[in-house]
Amino acid sequence: MNEAGSATDGSTDRRLAQLRRLVEVLAIGWAVLLAVVFAWRVGFPLELEWMEGGLLHQAHRIAHGQSPYPAPGPEFVPFLYTPLYSVVLAVLGTVLPLGYVLGRVISILAWLATGLAVWRAVRGEGKPRAHAAAAVGLCCAGYVFTFRWLDLARPDTLFIALTLWALVLLREGRDRPRRVLWAGVLMALAFWTKQTAASFVLASGVAALWIAPRQLWIYVVAIGVIDGGGMLLGNALTDGWLWTYVYELHQSHAFNRERFTTKTWGMFVHAWPAVMLVVLGLLAHGLVRTNQRLRAWRSRRAGATTASPDDGTIASASSSSTPTPGWRGLAYWTLMALAGLLVSALGYATQWAEPNAFIPGVVLGAVALAVALPAGGRGERAALGLVSLQLVLSLLVEPLYQPVQQHGLAGLRHSYAWQDPWRTVPRLTQWQQARALRDRIEAAPGEILALHRPWWSLLAGGEGHVGNMGITDVRPDERAEIERALRQAVGERRYAWVWLEGEPPRWLARELSRGYRVQERLHGEARVRPLSGYMSEAGMVTPYERDQLLLALPTLREPPPGTTVIADFESGTLDGWQVLDGRAFTRPQRGTPRKLPLAGPYGGEMLLTSAGPSGRLELQGRVCSPIIELPASGHLELLAGFAGRRSRGLTVELVEEAGGRTVTLAIPPTPHSLHSLRWESPPEWAGARARLCLGDHSSEAALYVDDLWLVP
Repeated sequence: MNEAGSATDGSTDRRLAQLRRLVEVLAIGWAVLLAVVFAWRVGFPLELEWMEGGLLHQAHRIAHGQSPYPAPGPEFVPFLYTPLYSVVLAVLGTVLPLGYVLGRVISILAWLATGLAVWRAVRGEGKPRAHAAAAVGLCCAGYVFTFRWLDLARPDTLFIALTLWALVLLREGRDRPRRVLWAGVLMALAFWTKQTAASFVLASGVAALWIAPRQLWIYVVAIGVIDGGGMLLGNALTDGWLWTYVYELHQSHAFNRERFTTKTWGMFVHAWPAVMLVVLGLLAHGLVRTNQRLRAWRSRRAGATTASPDDGTIASASSSSTPTPGWRGLAYWTLMALAGLLVSALGYATQWAEPNAFIPGVVLGAVALAVALPAGGRGERAALGLVSLQLVLSLLVEPLYQPVQQHGLAGLRHSYAWQDPWRTVPRLTQWQQARALRDRIEAAPGEILALHRPWWSLLAGGEGHVGNMGITDVRPDERAEIERALRQAVGERRYAWVWLEGEPPRWLARELSRGYRVQERLHGEARVRPLSGYMSEAGMVTPYERDQLLLALPTLREPPPGTTVIADFESGTLDGWQVLDGRAFTRPQRGTPRKLPLAGPYGGEMLLTSAGPSGRLELQGRVCSPIIELPASGHLELLAGFAGRRSRGLTVELVEEAGGRTVTLAIPPTPHSLHSLRWESPPEWAGARARLCLGDHSSEAALYVDDLWLVP
């Protein structure tokens, strides 16, 4: 009997050892995978996330002795973050090139520091190496869930690294005042990196009452001096604008109650189902143990002197050789995990927030889970099995919560998708497009305005300008003044190029349509988009479909030598074109009609459209050019495009005057984008007299035409 029991125990121990090794291997695999992803993305020539450039702009100002928190103006409005990340960028930028790569390297190093802190936190509680590996692996596996944010030129990763190291040192600070002092310094710096650290200041202060009560005053004083004194000094140096930006304007953002009460928690459960089973098991085990202890305590109070049925259970549990974390450590990291989840929910419920807000919940939750895992027995085997399952699931599938939110449980089967690496790392074509675009920006013919990409202004040799988020963040009167100043600059044609993500904002549309023309409209795969967050494919619940526009000052297109220009419409008249019927083609328009997206590219100031000056797609009609005598060789060329969802009902035809032959030219399929149409004149058409006829027989679309040339 003993031999059989020993064999069973040996088999159990082997299975447990194998599970521990499996968890370690999976954690190492995740760490290596993230290292590859980081290395792949770090040198991407333009933004990985659209707000990276705004933080680089702030660092540029600091490096050049300008205030990081000036009064709002068209030159600059900071993001509503505390400044430490930009300060670090600025300092390092004095010896290294200040740009995207430097900002991302800081975040990557901060993530490495976070992983070391996670390992130390778990091992410091006396837990096995596999449990520490499980925590690190889960943190890495949260990369996609937190919207691929860890390696961006943004403060989030530095913030979590400083916060976690502060909590680790505070946990080790009992009778070690120097560690408590450093914990206070790091937590204070975490606040200066991202002000959401304030929640951890409060939570860790409470936890210090049982972790290091006699050293608590050191922690409080360190944070008070650095954060409180720093805020007073910074506010004085910025004429009060520091407090305005990092508190008053930040508090003015709307609060999304649904995200706080249900969506955040639902997204955690949805993304980490196996981990949630571990949590439920730990809670159930904790309730059972608590009930046993309570019954034993009641028995002792009743003066029981003989063994009760419960005594054996408790005795066997207490006499087990399995190590368990002390109550202080378990309570400490559980409280920090709850604080992290609360910070995540509050952050995600803030207006315009992204799931990068979940980073504190993922990291602190992984630490607390690893500390709470049972060590030994069936409990550990089950827990490690579920953790292994979660690490594999996170590698294979991406959680998509929106179907669940929209359709409830019926949407569950559509709420996971196979991981697509190209949603995370750039393809070679994307890299080449970004590199080519950056080269063009750096060689721009003058100053650039790019409201969503303010760093592009500095890449082009300018001094930078306010970003779209900054305009949105400030008070209405300040916003109106900034918009007025930018309208004036655009009206004066100060900028050589204007880059837009989507159509112009309403407050700038009139000045842009008067003074600028679409030089390029990038659509679909031709766009150079970020790879994380807003505007990225990976960051959107529904795909981001808006075009990328380059606007430039109007210029005439140069035709090839010997070309006969049949029509360019720059006179503002039809110049011999005949309106056959309808009211669609009355006269050329100066720019794109009102109420329609900007169309282009086209030459000069004018183009012909069937939508009329007010952009009415329902207008219909037909117009034909003057007679064109076709040469023996050569081609007919024109720019054409359409407005609306599809070009059905729109026609571009070459109609022979005498013989009745007709050639139909295909209209390009991209809305609002004019492309060159060419018709090579065959020998049988030599000397033929023909007209180019434009037709609009649709109530839902309009035709654009410009620059009709006969090229020999």
